[in-house]
Amino acid sequence: MRSATAHTVHSPRAIASGTEGPQGPGFLGLALAERVDRRRAAWVVGVLLLAFIATGPFADRTLPAVPAFVPAYDAAVLVLAAITAIILHAQYRDLHERGFLWLACGYLFSALFALLHGLTFPDAFVSGSLFGGVQTTAWSWILWHGIAPLFVTAYALDARRPPATGASLLERAAYPATVALVAVLALALVRLDPVLPELLTSAYYRPPSTRWIGGLVWAVHLAALLVLVWRTRLRRLLDVWLCVALVAAVIELALSGMMITARYQLGFYIGRVYGLAGALFVVALLLRHALLLQARLVRAASALHDSERRFRDLFDSMGEAFYIGEAVTDADGRVVDLMFLQENPMARRYVGRDIAGKRLCEVAPDFGREWLHIVDEVVRNGGERTLEGPSPRTRRHFHYRVFRLKSRKKQVGILFQDIQPRRDAEKALRDSEERFSQFGQASSSVLWIRDATSLEMEYLSPSFETTCGRGCVDLVGAGFESWIALVHPDDHEAVRRAMARVQQGERVEHEFRMVHGETGELLWIHSTEFPMRDIACRINRTGGIAQDATLLKRAQARLRESEERLRSAIEVGRLATWDWNLTTGEVAWSDEHYRIEGYAPGEVVPSYEAWIARVHPDDREAAESAVVHAMQTGGEYAREVRFLHPDGSVHWANARGRFFYDASGAPVRMIGSMLDTTQRREFEEAQRVLVAELQHRTRNLIAVVRAISDRTLRESPDMRHFAAAFSERLDSLARVQGLLSRLKEGQRVSFDELLRMELAAHLDEGGVRFDLEGPADVSLRSSTVQPLALAIHELITNAVKYGALRDPRGRLRIRWRVEPEDGRPWLHVDWRETGVAIGSGEPAPGGGAGRELIERALPYQFGARTTYTLTDEGVHCTIAMPISRREPLSSISHDIRL
Repeated sequence: MRSATAHTVHSPRAIASGTEGPQGPGFLGLALAERVDRRRAAWVVGVLLLAFIATGPFADRTLPAVPAFVPAYDAAVLVLAAITAIILHAQYRDLHERGFLWLACGYLFSALFALLHGLTFPDAFVSGSLFGGVQTTAWSWILWHGIAPLFVTAYALDARRPPATGASLLERAAYPATVALVAVLALALVRLDPVLPELLTSAYYRPPSTRWIGGLVWAVHLAALLVLVWRTRLRRLLDVWLCVALVAAVIELALSGMMITARYQLGFYIGRVYGLAGALFVVALLLRHALLLQARLVRAASALHDSERRFRDLFDSMGEAFYIGEAVTDADGRVVDLMFLQENPMARRYVGRDIAGKRLCEVAPDFGREWLHIVDEVVRNGGERTLEGPSPRTRRHFHYRVFRLKSRKKQVGILFQDIQPRRDAEKALRDSEERFSQFGQASSSVLWIRDATSLEMEYLSPSFETTCGRGCVDLVGAGFESWIALVHPDDHEAVRRAMARVQQGERVEHEFRMVHGETGELLWIHSTEFPMRDIACRINRTGGIAQDATLLKRAQARLRESEERLRSAIEVGRLATWDWNLTTGEVAWSDEHYRIEGYAPGEVVPSYEAWIARVHPDDREAAESAVVHAMQTGGEYAREVRFLHPDGSVHWANARGRFFYDASGAPVRMIGSMLDTTQRREFEEAQRVLVAELQHRTRNLIAVVRAISDRTLRESPDMRHFAAAFSERLDSLARVQGLLSRLKEGQRVSFDELLRMELAAHLDEGGVRFDLEGPADVSLRSSTVQPLALAIHELITNAVKYGALRDPRGRLRIRWRVEPEDGRPWLHVDWRETGVAIGSGEPAPGGGAGRELIERALPYQFGARTTYTLTDEGVHCTIAMPISRREPLSSISHDIRL
């Protein structure tokens, strides 16, 4: 069995390639440096340099001698270097990178030399040194700090070399060689102390030799630092902190070896603090990562325990039955039996008993022979065998897998599962597919099924051939583009959008056009497409049902045309309609219905109450009674009703409708129409007024004509004179009537218009001058137009015959103005003739019908004030009479010669 929990194995190469960071579960020696690590190391180097700059000028300041300081320092370095060497050795043992071996040897070398230096330091334990002399301590410090950087250099030079597959002789001898080297150097220093070059005299350094040798050691450290940066590029976290440690060592050498002249100066103490800090940086890094690794190992052990527990839980709760058995073979290696070693609860449930520890031939003697042959083949050849068959106990079908376990050659695993539900489901599926196939063949609708991803047609019912005149064979198995090719080009995008919506999980109904394959007729197809989902509710197919909607489309087009004609006729005829559902109370009004009742279309919800609210109060009772009567009798509702609009206007409408009844005789619906008859009513009223006015004016006109005839007859000496005078007066009367007839409703005849008309009718000889001066558009009342026109006619006629207009030297001046009197406007007309003397033998102008009309008729009929005076040069006449209240528009002043 494989474990249910996957364990990740981190290889050294994966870590070295950068796939594992410093916090990963790999090897701490290969942890890569991140930006934050380099930034932190840079800060530490900066602090070290700042401290060096601050303390450097005071390095040669003498402080109290503390001989125990150096052994304490050496002891701390010994401990730190030893710990670092042990950790680095562990890294080398796991990774086989030779660089870690050189570092481990270097820290071992430092630990041993720290011990040697501490034991030989004078006055630390006893007066003088435990062994060796004054130069032994000095030279041990020089050799210690001069050789240790070489191990770092070796590490840097081996940084790019791949890990070794095995340990060479040199690597196996590295640690013994390091110990031997320290021992040889220590023995040489002790034995050769008297002859060693003198670096110290008592506690003071010899400046030339000390500075020269110290500078050489300092150069070795600096070279090691440069090689480390050059070779490693400080990729690893260990490289970064080794660099920091070398910087600290360089500063230590400068302070304690090159910038002081004797022991126990400030540089002597501070320099060793720098050296201790350099050793501490690396060991702190390694210890930190060692602790992290230990924590990860604890977590990994806990995870392994949890994994084993989960495996046991999975083994016990898995849905498949499982046996582990071991093959029993004869002398020739053939399998003769199978011993069951372990089983899970599902296996016990299927078999009905616990068979662990029993043999196959014992459990199922007859059934076991066939199984032994299968087990023998699996044990001999490996691999696995699968088979299906009924259980000898329950006769239910099971699916079996037999395979050899990798850990044991003769052990096999047997997985088996009850597949009877699957077999039953497959049979049900075959029956369902058969029923669906029969349904598809018998259905007149076109049915299809597509793959939801590729849109490949998987099924197309035979009715597609009869409906669309095309074969199914070419489309089944074809892609969506083959289907699109049959659709009308104008509908391609709509069909694609519909299919995209179905793929997103929508149910879509749409229509498109397709050309019949045999007749070439353009078909309308109504399609309903929907997504089909699998047991996991994922859309794996799309289905569709389509019907030929061509006949329906044609019927709908005819219906739309009919509705459009009816709508146009109703709109042109301004016919309002209503539809009242008595069952639900809903009422539908046309827009014209709203307008007739004084509503804006959509202003209110149509209802019986909204209708009756606008019916004129005097007509409501009769209108409602007519509706009730039509409902009860089944007769037609026909009535002319008044509607009272919000602005107070009254509108007439002629309404007609009828009720419809259900099978029980109850009224369920009323449909009707209504025509606005307001304008017709107004026309009829206007016609009645017009006829009355026409009758009135006709009687008045006949009376005027009779009066003119009588007056002319009395004044005429003969019929010829009568005919001429009567004709002129009738012409004047006709001109006034023509002027009145041309006016629109609400218009008035103006005085200047009347005056021009009469002047234009009489003054056509030329050479006579007259002046007109007065405001334009002085409106006259209709009743005053005719008498005033006759008066002006008489004045002009007399002026032409006897007065100023008979001679070119004459001059006629007519002035008029409008002035208010008693709150009413009055027209004042001044008629003055000059330039022509009236002889004694000539007849006096006026004095006949015209003067009588002016002096008597106008004051009598209209309350006018008139004067009529005969002067030596002609007539001077004034007329003052009330006029319409309309204001004159402008003033006119003319000097006209005719």
